[in-house]
Amino acid sequence: MSSSAFSLIVCRPDEAPSRHDLTNEPIAIGRSPENGLQILVAEVSVKHGSLSHSGDSFTLTDAGSTNGTTVNGAPVGPEGVALGPMDKIVFGTLVPAYFVPSAVLDSTPMEELIASIESSPKNAAPAAEPKTAPIATAVRAAVPVAVESGPDPGAATVKLDQVRGPAPGAARPAPVPLRQPVPAVPAGGPPRPPGTPVPPAAPQPGGVQPVKPPVAVPAGAAPPAAPAGPPQPIPLKQPLPGAPSIPLPKPPPKPGN
Repeated sequence: MSSSAFSLIVCRPDEAPSRHDLTNEPIAIGRSPENGLQILVAEVSVKHGSLSHSGDSFTLTDAGSTNGTTVNGAPVGPEGVALGPMDKIVFGTLVPAYFVPSAVLDSTPMEELIASIESSPKNAAPAAEPKTAPIATAVRAAVPVAVESGPDPGAATVKLDQVRGPAPGAARPAPVPLRQPVPAVPAGGPPRPPGTPVPPAAPQPGGVQPVKPPVAVPAGAAPPAAPAGPPQPIPLKQPLPGAPSIPLPKPPPKPGN
């Protein structure tokens, strides 16, 4: 196979694809105008790589570029990669190139040939790994579970049939009615019928006693005795009119009288 039988199609951003026929001479690739194949794109290094002829094939090497070079998605190093017909090369991440036989390029439009290489299996994107399908779960109604005591008093057995939902067509258990709220008891206690005496209030903490309400006294009954208090002084008796009086002793006469 002669070296003149291959060409390189380079697709620069915002430009039409260009054709470069290869010869037996090595060709330098990069952004600098000193390269045999200049690619004036920022992602391409000044001296990006080189393409050399060896026997019946071409070898592509990367000269340590900043953004790297790939062939059919595999990275290219300084040791080089042997190219094959219809291989796809990417300089950096924005400049694709296609290594094609010159005879095929002469008989096929360039855009059609590029589309054919892009759709080939070796250039197709790897298939994504299948993900586990989510398991559909259904929310079942709460079912009372019967617990059977086993030989061990601390152990219990749960019937699996009762854990599962009711069988199709079976009657569902009746809903449990909600409890009605209990009315709050007022601070003074429940209401009393008219005429009922009020019970004495309980002693309050801290020594403060509540005021006792007055006690109703029925008509005709004697008033309650007053509580015992301190002893009262006994008043002196006044002499009755006409009662004899005891004369008081006279004082002794003063000297000189």
